[in-house]
Amino acid sequence: MDVVLLQPFLHARGGLEKVVMEIARRYNPVIYTYRYVPDNTFAEFKQFDIRIVKPQITIPASVLSERVKWAIQSGEAFYSLKVKDDYDVINAHGTPSEWARNRNARMLWYCHTPNREAFDLYEWRMRQRGVIGKAVFWASIQFYKHFEREVVPKIEKIVTNSKNSQARIRKYLNRDSDIISPGITVSNYKNNGYKKYFFYPSRITPEKRFELAIEAFRKSGLHSKGYKLVIAGSLIPGRSEHEAYLHKIKQLIDGLGEIRVNVPYLELLELYSNCTAVLFTPVDEDFGIVPLEAMASEKPVVAVDEGGPRETILHEKTGFLCKSTDEMATCMGLLASDITLVEKMGRAGRKHVAQNFTWDLFFREFDKALRDVAKMG
Repeated sequence: MDVVLLQPFLHARGGLEKVVMEIARRYNPVIYTYRYVPDNTFAEFKQFDIRIVKPQITIPASVLSERVKWAIQSGEAFYSLKVKDDYDVINAHGTPSEWARNRNARMLWYCHTPNREAFDLYEWRMRQRGVIGKAVFWASIQFYKHFEREVVPKIEKIVTNSKNSQARIRKYLNRDSDIISPGITVSNYKNNGYKKYFFYPSRITPEKRFELAIEAFRKSGLHSKGYKLVIAGSLIPGRSEHEAYLHKIKQLIDGLGEIRVNVPYLELLELYSNCTAVLFTPVDEDFGIVPLEAMASEKPVVAVDEGGPRETILHEKTGFLCKSTDEMATCMGLLASDITLVEKMGRAGRKHVAQNFTWDLFFREFDKALRDVAKMG
């Protein structure tokens, strides 16, 4: 099957990029993107035919922030894109790549989530801005919603990663979707023991709420017993907001642990394999690959009781779903004092992932979805 894959930004190492990479490995598609930074995303992307979509309008850097400029220009580029390759189906991923449906039929949109800044995180984002920032943000979101509402009804089929994202798609986009949860390659992950640190890997962005993990670890008092907190995450270049957030959490973690930025994949696996347990504290996460990778590494997950973790973590069996930093601190203390419990939860977690979240299971459903859309031409 000839697949054209659309992903607007390939400049990070996150869960979305991992899903896109696995799909690319299976179908060897032409990949259209607005921004590709090879050194900041997975090296495997270099083997594919990656083409840059260019906007017809160019916004000077001095007029708007890089983030707003990227959003507007990438939206215009995908909205205007006419795919000239022969293809059976177009597989769009991150927003606004779905806008390519304006001029191209037979689209399967893997909607990892509706644009969170435009919808469920809108009020939260607005509270973080000053008067001018609020005005610019409001205008950019209105621009986005206009085109999203024009294009989304035309898309032939939408699939997503979780019940959480499915509910957002129904609420904000008024579309039905099928759930095909991502998988991982379980054999890539090992358990090499339990060194005295808790681990939180994720992109360095405010919605990942590293400050909650730091607060919980501080409350646990485990730093006085030789434990530390290790944070590892990718940082997207050119994002002043993210750089400011990194500076903030560096100050918060001082004396409690360390932060590693843009660590290589093999180093990430090593950090998983040696930690005592993994923390996960984002705002209502869409799905979340981190808990799967932690469980595959036979490590319990201590996560917030919201969003995607509710669909992947088995409470008190493969980890803990916590309603406060106090609960997280208590659970960390419990794990640190009972290695037998850590081992038991770890074994249960790996078994849970191997039975429910593999790429074989993912592609069994994804292949069918692609074929269904291809027949709509």
